[in-house]
Amino acid sequence: MNAVPLAIAAAGTVAAGIADLRTGRIPNAVSRGTALLAFGAAALAGSVSGAAWGAFAVGGSLFALYVLTLGRGIGLGDVKLGVAIGAGCGPLVGSIALGAAFIAGAAYGAWLLATQRAGRSSEIPFGPFLAAGTALAGASAVLAQ
Repeated sequence: MNAVPLAIAAAGTVAAGIADLRTGRIPNAVSRGTALLAFGAAALAGSVSGAAWGAFAVGGSLFALYVLTLGRGIGLGDVKLGVAIGAGCGPLVGSIALGAAFIAGAAYGAWLLATQRAGRSSEIPFGPFLAAGTALAGASAVLAQ
């Protein structure tokens, strides 16, 4: 794992998370730009295969969720951001980032339901949780080296 593609993915997900929180959408320019920069940095580091497998693992998992929920459980912006996360983090760290995002999102959703601040059909932006998961998994991976 190389720290440069990971840092690119983390920075891009933070930008996407802020945009998602403010507007309810993740701009294509952010997710695509992050993915392209992460792939480029991975190629320069000689780890384009890991970037491709990461993009497939994270983006593919989110795309499967999108298809299974008929687009109601997650948006395509989150799927595209997942490709960028996987490209920058690789399959292992990307999967950990995704798992952390789901745990944080579920905990927040449960808190909203318990405090009656949201209902079962309320929409919650997932980008901020993807950003938090990526930052947490990335920092853990860098510190573990």
